[in-house]
Amino acid sequence: MSSQTQEYSRFHWLFWFLIFFSGWSCQTINSLLSRDPKSEIPASVLFLKSPRKMNASFFKDGSSHYRCIQWEPGKSTGYVEKIEFSFIAYDPSFASKINTEFGNDIVEAYKLIWNRKVGKFQKDKLEKKYVFSYKESFFKEVRGNTIESLLENQIAYKENKTSIDEIEIFELSGETGILLEEGNRSEIGGDNRWSHNLGSNQFFTSSSTFTKLENQTIVTEHTSTHYDYHQLSFEWNETETDKLYFKPVYKENNLQLYFVPPFTNGLTTKTKEPFGYKRMGDFLLKEEIK
Repeated sequence: MSSQTQEYSRFHWLFWFLIFFSGWSCQTINSLLSRDPKSEIPASVLFLKSPRKMNASFFKDGSSHYRCIQWEPGKSTGYVEKIEFSFIAYDPSFASKINTEFGNDIVEAYKLIWNRKVGKFQKDKLEKKYVFSYKESFFKEVRGNTIESLLENQIAYKENKTSIDEIEIFELSGETGILLEEGNRSEIGGDNRWSHNLGSNQFFTSSSTFTKLENQTIVTEHTSTHYDYHQLSFEWNETETDKLYFKPVYKENNLQLYFVPPFTNGLTTKTKEPFGYKRMGDFLLKEEIK
């Protein structure tokens, strides 16, 4: 082989090596730059223990309103996201009667009312109390004649954004989070607060105090025992960093629906959905084969 041929051969392989290396390095750098920061600290999730059930006269058993709160792990202050959603399955006879009287497809078989609130949290340094402050709300409502078509619409439809000013104060103990105080502020409605005191025995019953303020001065205050106190108690879970976290929502015949909290499951590299489950947005579907 001539020296000229050897030089050509070396140049040839060097040329292709540089192309490969530059392409590989660019892809690697882009991947690193575009990847969101991940946390290996277990994330905390508050999930309502007793979801509020819908009226059985109009809705199937299992139709309920759920609440879930997620926040950045391992921090004393940071991002918080709260999701409230109502999963509604109409009673077939009720839906049929309405559609017959008012026209077809006025009431579809299923509805999902979705409200996502985001903001900041602050942890009390001495006590296990968290103040959640929500500044933006994202809302949408979707329908479908099957659960799968409902979830397809949930993915496709965009949320409507509005500005809000709401707070919640939770106390965490053991595996439970208790809502101690909640409130909202607006130019029209002013500043409104609800403080909850859970009674410990028959001599001290649970009560809630409503307070209305103007310019930080109390103008109205009223205490009542008429409140659904089941709505104050939440499950406090710490998720596994390498395992998908989801909660059961609804079951109908051989079909099961689960909710996948999006923020919590986005903090770490999770495993995929379990075998036999189908991921659709922020939900999982499982169909039992009989």
